[in-house]
Formats: sequence, structure tokens, C-alpha cells
Amino acid sequence: MKNTFLRVFLVVLLSNIVVVSIGLGTIQFIQKRNQVSADVLGDVGVQLVAGYEKFGIQVLQEAMKRAEKRLSGTIYLYQENGRPLLKPLPRNFRERNSSEVDNRPAADFLHSQFIQVIGGSNTQYLLIFNPNPKIDSLAPEAVVGFSLLGLFISSGVLAYWLLGPLLSLQRATRSFGRGDMAVRVEGKLARRSDAVGKLAREFNEMAGRIETLLSSKERLMRDVSHELRTPLARIEVALTIAEDKYGLEVQKDYLCRIRTELHELDELIGQVLTLSRLEEASLKKEEMDVQEWLSEIVADVSFESQLKGISVTKSGSLPKTLLGDPLQLRHAIENVLRNACFYVGEGGVVEVTTKEVSGSALICVRDNGPGVAEDKLEKIFHAFYRSSDAREANSGGFGVGLTISQRIIRAHKGQITACNRELGGLEVCFLLPLA
Repeated sequence: MKNTFLRVFLVVLLSNIVVVSIGLGTIQFIQKRNQVSADVLGDVGVQLVAGYEKFGIQVLQEAMKRAEKRLSGTIYLYQENGRPLLKPLPRNFRERNSSEVDNRPAADFLHSQFIQVIGGSNTQYLLIFNPNPKIDSLAPEAVVGFSLLGLFISSGVLAYWLLGPLLSLQRATRSFGRGDMAVRVEGKLARRSDAVGKLAREFNEMAGRIETLLSSKERLMRDVSHELRTPLARIEVALTIAEDKYGLEVQKDYLCRIRTELHELDELIGQVLTLSRLEEASLKKEEMDVQEWLSEIVADVSFESQLKGISVTKSGSLPKTLLGDPLQLRHAIENVLRNACFYVGEGGVVEVTTKEVSGSALICVRDNGPGVAEDKLEKIFHAFYRSSDAREANSGGFGVGLTISQRIIRAHKGQITACNRELGGLEVCFLLPLA
């Protein structure tokens, strides 16, 4: 978004510069066209000189005032010896002492006009006409500086005004993508009548439909799971009666197989119910000792895996405390740890590391197993997904454990990611905010 703001800012700035340049050029062109013509100044000069030579200084003074008022400027009249009549040029005229000719002052050529007037007996006079400037108090450099400052400020304001609504939409989209189904674009933006307001309203409608669909799906899963529990309980009772009263020796293996499948189906239903509850359950957060809590989890998983010769170790002393639901977070960590212990195989190594990164707790679980194909890393957190042929029924799982872990971490406003290690194996990291 920073790059977009910079691009919009530069486009607006360039457009403003072009517009201002055209405006200044037009004004300068008009000013040049509005200058007093040499013929008019010549006629005025002849009249002034004739009046001066015939009637004297007093008549020249009155005639010059009338001419200055009519031409909207200041008139200076010099004799051929360089002596001014009535008033000399002011000091703010830029005089070029090195280029003075016949003791005649050289005035500002940018704003003044010069007319030579021939009087009686071929006496020469110099008439200098200086139009009244629109801005006398500011130097050209100051005007340009203020103009550029105004261009930068106006361009920045306009660029932010254009991108401000997009920033709000971006924040809402990011929150929605992270699982906050209740997020909506604020009412002021949605009430706009332009294309941005229409986009905001369509986003709100889309978010509402998606929230409804997900809620319906989770409600269906929960209701179906509850309903399945009742017939399963009846089947298990009937199975027990069959084993006790009518079970023949040759049938025991079949009945045992039925009971095993029944228990697996009941466990699957339990995990589906857990998934549905995680969408709505309120977490019971409390301040927990991270290192002690994590050491207990590692000790439990290590005890379960010792018969396979799997080494489960923990390292790191930070962070010390964390605000979260200890039971739910335990499920999340245990699911990943047990998954790592299963796929690492006999004699494998599983490492658990902790550290504090930018105000967040980073907990990583690493193993030296076969890892996961790069194109399947994101999918391993999808419900009922198995990343390879190794994840079959003999794993004792249903592809729901990592999904449950992801839901728990997201409920804590955290993130869970997976990547393959350079030396082989999989690394799953939990990032949980400490505040």
C-alpha cells in the first residue's frame, strides 16, 4: 500500500505541476499582451515633454499624475544629461553601474518599458514606465517556494483522500481472512454513493453470506454428530450383549473388530464436535507459566513415546508467562507433538524450542522425519486431509488434529505455520501474542 500511495502521490503532484505551469504561462502571456504599447507611451511622452518645455515643472507634474492614473503605473522622465524631472528611480530598481551609458540609469528590464522622446531643438528625453506590480512584497523565489509547498501538501491530502477508503477495506479484508467473521466495513464508508461505497457494501454482503454459510455448516456438523452418538451407544450395548450371551468362539474376532471400528467412529465424532465448539466457545484465559506448562506436555508425550525410542526434548527459557487458555493450548501443542512422534519413526528426534519475538511467544516443534511435499504444506491444516500415503488409517488419526490446533491458535489471535527443514523433517511453529 505504501508503493500505491507513492504512485498516486506522484501522479497527483505531476498533474498539479502541469496545471500550475500552464496557469503561470497563461498569466505571463496575458500580462505581456496587456503591457502598454510603445505608441501609447510615445504619445504620452511627447505630451509630457511639450507641456514641460512650454509651461514648466508644475504643468508636467499634473500631466504626469493623470497619465500614471490612466496607465496604472509609474512614469519617470529623465533629461539627456541624466537629471531626473520631478522624481528619480527608487533604490529597489536593479541598477547596473558598469553598463551605464551617458549617465542614464539602467532599470529592471523585466518590468519596465523605455521610450526615447525628442523635444524641441532636438533635445532628447528618456521616459521609463514601470507598471504597478501585483506582488511587491514577495521575491520570486519565495513565491515559487510557497507554490511548491502548496503543491506537495495538496497532493498528499488528495492522495490520502483517494487511498483512505482502500486502507479501511484492506484492514477489513485482512481481519476477515484471519477468521473474524463478524468484521464489517464501517457505516460511513458503506453509505458513500460512489464506486468505493458500492464496493464496501458488496464486501459486507459477501461477508454476511459467508458467515451464514459457515455457521450453517458448523451447526449441521454439530447436530449430526450429536445425533450419531445415540445410535452408536445402542450399537455398543447390543454388541456387549452379543459378546456375553450369543458370541461363539469363531465370532469373537469379528465382534472385537466391530468394537474397534465403533470406538474409532466415536472418537471421530468427538473430534468433529470439538471442531464445531471451537468456532463459538469462549476461551477461559488466565496467566500461565509457559515453561512449566510446556515441560509437563513434553514429559507426557515423551513418556508415551519412550517404547519407540523417540527422544523428545525442550529448550529455551523465554517467554516466562502467557495469557491464554491452558487446556485448549495444551490440545493444540499435543496434537502437533504426537503427530511429529508418529511420523518421525523409531529412534527419531523431536525438539521443542521457545523464544520471545517482538512481543510474541514463538513455540516450534521440529522433527527429523520425512517432511511434507511443498505443495501440500498449506493443506495439512485442512480437516480430514492426509498429506501422503503414509497418513492412512494405520496412523490412528483422521486428519483433524492439525485443524483443531489451527482453530485454537487462531482463537488466541495467533498464527500456526509449517515448513520443511533444510536437514530433513518438518517444523511447525506457533506464534502467540503475549499482550
